[in-house]
This record gives sequence, C-alpha cells and structure tokens, in this order.
Amino acid sequence: MKVFGHRGACGYRPENTLESFELAFQQGATAIECDLVPTKDHRLIIRHENELSHTTDIQSHPQFADRFKEVLMYGHWPVSGWFSEDFTWAEIKELRAIERIPDERPGSAKFDGQFGIPTIEELLAADFIAGKTLIIEVKHGSHFAQLGFDMVGDLKLAIDSSDYKSRGVELVFESFNLEVTVDLKQRIAGDHKYIFLVDTWGMPTEISIDDFLDDVASKVDGISFNFDLLTPDLVKAARDRNLVIYTWTAQVEKAENSVEEYLMQFVNMGVDGVFTDQPDLLAELVAGLA
Repeated sequence: MKVFGHRGACGYRPENTLESFELAFQQGATAIECDLVPTKDHRLIIRHENELSHTTDIQSHPQFADRFKEVLMYGHWPVSGWFSEDFTWAEIKELRAIERIPDERPGSAKFDGQFGIPTIEELLAADFIAGKTLIIEVKHGSHFAQLGFDMVGDLKLAIDSSDYKSRGVELVFESFNLEVTVDLKQRIAGDHKYIFLVDTWGMPTEISIDDFLDDVASKVDGISFNFDLLTPDLVKAARDRNLVIYTWTAQVEKAENSVEEYLMQFVNMGVDGVFTDQPDLLAELVAGLA
C-alpha cells in the first residue's frame, strides 16, 4: 500500500505549500497530492478551494477588502469570501499561507505567514520532486468552465513546458467530476493515471453500484473513495474491474483510541494507496508491516 501526502504533510505545515510537499517526501510519502484553482489571468495556483480566507492571510491585506463577495458555486451553493478568480497571479504573490484548522494543529499554525502560494509550474520545477509522484487534482473544473476558464488546457500547457519526464517524475490526475477526469485523460494523454474521486454525495442513486463501476472502468484508470464509503465488497468490486483504488483521508486527530488502531483501519481495507495528513506515521506503520 502506498502512502500519499494529502496536500503535502499538512498535519505539520500549512497545506498545499512547497514546504509541506517537501516535508511529506522527507517523511516517506510515495506521492504528494495538490489541488489547483485558477487566477484571473489563468494561472493555476495550488489551493484546495478558490475561496482564500481559510488558507491565506488575505484578510490582513486591506487593499483587497473590496473584493469580498458571495458566490453561488455550481449555481446553488453560497460561499462568501475572497476568490482566486478575482485576483491576478501578481496579487496572489502578495499573500502568505496559513493553517486551515489552527486549533487542531497549533504546530502547523506556528508557520503562518512564512510560505507563499505556489503555482503548478513552481511545483513541477521544484528539485525535491525528482523521481517522485505528483497527484494533481483539478478543483471545481465544471464550475470554472462555466466561467470561461479552461483549467485542463492551462494544466496541459504547464505540463508540456515542464521537464518532469527527464527528472523521472510520475503524474496522476484526479477530479470529483467524471467528465473532467475523462477530459484530462483525453487532452493531456500520455502514460499517466486518471482517477475519479467519489465522496458521499457522489455515490449513484439511480443506477446500481455494479453499473456505476462498469461506467467508471470504461472511461478512466481508477477510483478514489471517501473512507466512510469503503467496504471490502466495494474494494473487491473495483479490483474485479481492474480499477486502481485509493481512499482518503487518514487524519490522526480523528483517532478515538490509539493512532495505530486508527491507521490500521485504512491499511486493512486493502486499497492501493491512502491519503494522509501525517505521512510519517502511516509510512512507519506500513514499513513495520512489510
């Protein structure tokens, strides 16, 4: 089973920063996962959401106060704050990353304000990714397509201009939207993996699980489930269709008993890879079982 650094080692450093990614690899992660959202001038920055107030210090920048607004994501989900698509990359560079859940992760919060907001180009150029694997998630691809952003096209440009191949970097692409995942596979192409993400709200209601998995297997390479959805039967059904299967997210703050017992739940499910906020703890456990 492979250990994936979820947004890096975000149990220890503010998420989706170069420093968090590098630490995850130092802690034994097989791969790191990052999330992409666009800027006004079509740069792809590494943030989990396009709303910036929870993971950056934007509220401390008075020059941007007038850009606070409410957005209806997907036409029905109201979100208030500051949004990446309203800022140029030059403006984003003025911001610094902060810990998203400081009460739970005070150690990470000690690094607030120290790290910048990277682009996908900066991650692809980083020395520490040589010989490693990047799992790249396109966030809200269909929402941004409605706003005129071609995130898949912009990502393809960044990848094609990178020297990742000569440095032995492997790429995996994922999205919560199956159509976006298929678009990634068709347009970026190449010897990569393309993974469909499924949360509790994404499970089929009008077709059977078997038909659902058949459809996914006919279009992409793998599926990644919220751990709350996983059962041994579901893992077996995915394997029977030759799907790569991942799950998320191991966060040791959620352990009700020992950390080892909590993490073993993920290991025992028999998936190909687990996303975790504390790569060192899961990597140590997996190594001890080898």
